[in-house]
Amino acid sequence: MLTVLAFVVTIVIIVAFHEWGHFLAMRAFGVRVLTFSVGFGPKILRFTDKKGTEWVISAIPLGGYVKPLDAREDETAEGDAGEFSSKPAWQRVITYAAGPVFNFILAVLIYWVLLASYGQSGMRAVVGPIEPGSVAEQAGFQPGDTIESVGEVSLRGWQPFYYEMIQHLGEPEPLAVTVTTAKGQQQVRELDISPWTADLETPPLEALGIRQAVLIGEILEDGAADQAGLRSDDLVLALQGEPVTGWKPWQETIMSAPGEALTLQVLREGRVVALTVVPQAVTEQGRTFGRIGVGPGGIYQEEFSLLTAIPGSLARFGEQVDVVWASLVKLVTGKLSLDNIGGPITIAEVAGESAAYGMASFLALLAYLSITLGVINLLPVPMLDGGWIFFGIIEMIRGRSLPERFLLAAQGVGLTLVISFMVLAIYNDLVKQFS
Repeated sequence: MLTVLAFVVTIVIIVAFHEWGHFLAMRAFGVRVLTFSVGFGPKILRFTDKKGTEWVISAIPLGGYVKPLDAREDETAEGDAGEFSSKPAWQRVITYAAGPVFNFILAVLIYWVLLASYGQSGMRAVVGPIEPGSVAEQAGFQPGDTIESVGEVSLRGWQPFYYEMIQHLGEPEPLAVTVTTAKGQQQVRELDISPWTADLETPPLEALGIRQAVLIGEILEDGAADQAGLRSDDLVLALQGEPVTGWKPWQETIMSAPGEALTLQVLREGRVVALTVVPQAVTEQGRTFGRIGVGPGGIYQEEFSLLTAIPGSLARFGEQVDVVWASLVKLVTGKLSLDNIGGPITIAEVAGESAAYGMASFLALLAYLSITLGVINLLPVPMLDGGWIFFGIIEMIRGRSLPERFLLAAQGVGLTLVISFMVLAIYNDLVKQFS
């Protein structure tokens, strides 16, 4: 139920905002708007305002539209002051561009709210145990390496590192990753990311053989960890002789072993230290579990005011536009497989998962999808806003309208492309569901 609800809310918001941009531009240029619809198919709710616009919520929440008075669809509208197709080309270009622009505005507003409300946090890009035989091991990565930059781009945490890898997906050259080793030396690792390119369903670090480091943060005085000799910034390599693959499995093992002596290997200032820790038995709500009294380390937090969140939100918006655009270019050029295109089922699953993590996660996904919708709609493909913007610019250069036969033919080609894209996306969704 949460997945369905999150999907509907996501689509309704980004589509409504998109169409709202078109609507406001039409009203500004004196165009008579007949219908503003969120969704397609049977009309569930509707009412008509004083200016004659019918506002509709339809049964199928997979899009929406704003329908203006247009002589190309209604010959009786010819000569009407509120008719759309007779408006100057520059006004039509602005009207078509307003939809994607409003998607971008929505994304910036969401990022502004997130930064002002929650700030910006992340995990330092510190490498944990390396998978034997992986491309990361071949590149020379070692536990305790802190990733500082990719090429000339400086990084602060794991999320910017993911963004940089996306920018280079499908490229044959390895990434030049600058790290600071556990001993404080700067070195460059040549990382081949082709294993992730070949299987984007696998998390990137897992595909490359890298594990995020489990770093010890705050230590409770006189707790089990303090008594065992653990220190802040210790990097946990192994627990009971097994590599530690993340904070969650590390925590689960400790909680399941109250009173048991557990052997640890930690990396401290470039050397491996062996320790033994005995989790204290804690009983809460009738359940007994182990606790050693440590918090996670390596977390950075940046706070923003309402004012400083503005440039921060614009910067995050720019990063996401780069990610979406780079992905589209790689799909078109064949550097990424078309199998990676996702449809409504994928969107629903991701929306549901994000909603389950909380409002901040859901809003971040909403912003990303709004950017994606905006960028895709600006592609110069007939039937999309970008196609009509392109034709409008040509009309402005020519000084006269494009032939009707040409526009109809182009519209047919665009419709075929859009439908093919949607069918492929749904097919990929179904393959992922049943494979």
